[in-house]
Amino acid sequence: GQEMTLIEVDDSFFEVTGDDIRALEEARKRREADRQAFKTRKVREREREERLSRFADCAVRVVFPDQTWIQARFLSSEALSDVYAFARSALADPARPFLLFTTPPRKNLPDTHDTQLKNTDLLPAANVHCCWASPPAGVGPFMAFRFIQSIEDGEKQRQEQEQTQGG
Repeated sequence: GQEMTLIEVDDSFFEVTGDDIRALEEARKRREADRQAFKTRKVREREREERLSRFADCAVRVVFPDQTWIQARFLSSEALSDVYAFARSALADPARPFLLFTTPPRKNLPDTHDTQLKNTDLLPAANVHCCWASPPAGVGPFMAFRFIQSIEDGEKQRQEQEQTQGG
């Protein structure tokens, strides 16, 4: 038969180097890319739906150009038109046409009953920006006075409670 010879190897042979880690990470990325590359569109869509189905609701913050904002939770089955209705209810001029959009890059959200939130990129939470549809787009006021007044009233109550508790 064949004779086997044992070779003594220095302990440094078993130490992981930075080059080893980079090679392992590159191999992992190639394997992952190969798995993704061979999925059909239907499979990718089904996986996306499965991921998003975990979210029963969606937190949407509508940010106005003056950096005031309102926030609400919507069911993921609600439509974009429900977000528009919510934003419209807070506007100083609800009759004036406005747009909602996400950024970056800017993507206008259509005011439609046909698109459910679960079919947008808003899950599980998103900042949605608001602007007037016609010029001048950045001129306010944006939020209705009743909202601003309730914020100010809440702030006064909080300060009064702090004073009574502290003094």
